[in-house]
Amino acid sequence: MTFLKLRSFLDNENLEIVIRRVLPYFFVLLFLGTLTAACFGYVAHNSFKMGDWLINYQGGMVRRGLLGELIYQLAHITKINPGIYVVLFQMFFFTVFFAFSYVLLKRQDSLLPYALLIFSPYIFTFQINDLAGGFRKEIIFFAILSFIVWTATVKDNKSFEKFFYITLLIYPAVILTHEMMIIFMPYLLVVYVMTTKLTKKKFFRITFLLIPSIFALLVTIYYSEITTSQVGEIFNSIARENYALNGGAIAHLDKDVSYLRSVLRDNLSLGLNVPGYVFIAAFSLLAFIPISKKLSLIINNKFSLFLILISLLGTIGLNFFLSDWGRSIYINLVSIFILSLMIPQTIENNQAHGVIKSVNIFSILFFIIYVFFWHIPHVGSPHAAYAKSFRTINVASFPIPEVITGLKSAYGRYIERKRL
Repeated sequence: MTFLKLRSFLDNENLEIVIRRVLPYFFVLLFLGTLTAACFGYVAHNSFKMGDWLINYQGGMVRRGLLGELIYQLAHITKINPGIYVVLFQMFFFTVFFAFSYVLLKRQDSLLPYALLIFSPYIFTFQINDLAGGFRKEIIFFAILSFIVWTATVKDNKSFEKFFYITLLIYPAVILTHEMMIIFMPYLLVVYVMTTKLTKKKFFRITFLLIPSIFALLVTIYYSEITTSQVGEIFNSIARENYALNGGAIAHLDKDVSYLRSVLRDNLSLGLNVPGYVFIAAFSLLAFIPISKKLSLIINNKFSLFLILISLLGTIGLNFFLSDWGRSIYINLVSIFILSLMIPQTIENNQAHGVIKSVNIFSILFFIIYVFFWHIPHVGSPHAAYAKSFRTINVASFPIPEVITGLKSAYGRYIERKRL
């Protein structure tokens, strides 16, 4: 009798109902977990995931400094700690990404093929499972891409084009915030070519609108030579606003290519290796198999395939100089996931529905292992990806006590400054 009840529960229709009912609670917990992790970065004065956002122009024009300059000016005018503004911006972009992803998922005819992706340790929870690797500026891109896919899905073609053209006009500001964003821009163009019939007139219009982004990239290249004194002034400027940092993203600004290659060689000697991360990428792609027919509709478009290959090859080229290979894998996986959500419902019904023909107890066990017992390490040895004890599974390893202690300490310092 118990076995028959289990078989009944594992029926596809029942599981579909369960996923849809769990989904809003999952996103609420996701938001709270991400907010907690963001606060942990704030109270720990994390030099990478906080410092990356605080690069500014106080020492002169530098690459990646546009948003950091805005944060600095806001902090200076309002007398509010710049670290708080960083957390607010981080949570704003995460919220946009989560909100539009949630709406797009709810529009899917079936969520069962998306189950592994939704609850995977890298689409929505990378920043929780790898606290040191998350909260970087790619979340700006995720917010933009999810919004554009939403407009392509729910808006009429004319409205979508207007939103898309406006996005291309503001994208240079994104590149001035981090030049790496140019590599992932082709994913945005995939949405356009999959939604709109590309005529000569539209091709030239898009080309014209891409010129400011290319110019912004040239500006970042021109100002890529950064002096030690400029770096010091950036540190001093945020310290004057009561948020001191040391090392990290800001300290790396004046490092040249040879330094970056030496860091990469050091990491290779410490366990960073190509086969390990290739396996991690392949294991990650297992979750995309149930939606492979939807993805085939994208890559069967020669323009879309070409654009995706540009981003993938650009990422591979970037990894000859940088060590955070896991982060590069994560960015591309999230981008492809978001793109899959734009496939029209009629196409999904005909070609993607029913991919998962049956679910059994072994499927459930694989789901639990896939969700809880590994993650994508942003850098370092790929052996760190796998949980080696119960204390290192994804949920149990979250440092809630440290977050609470850090927040209490930060609040105490705030009260002390107010008294002075």
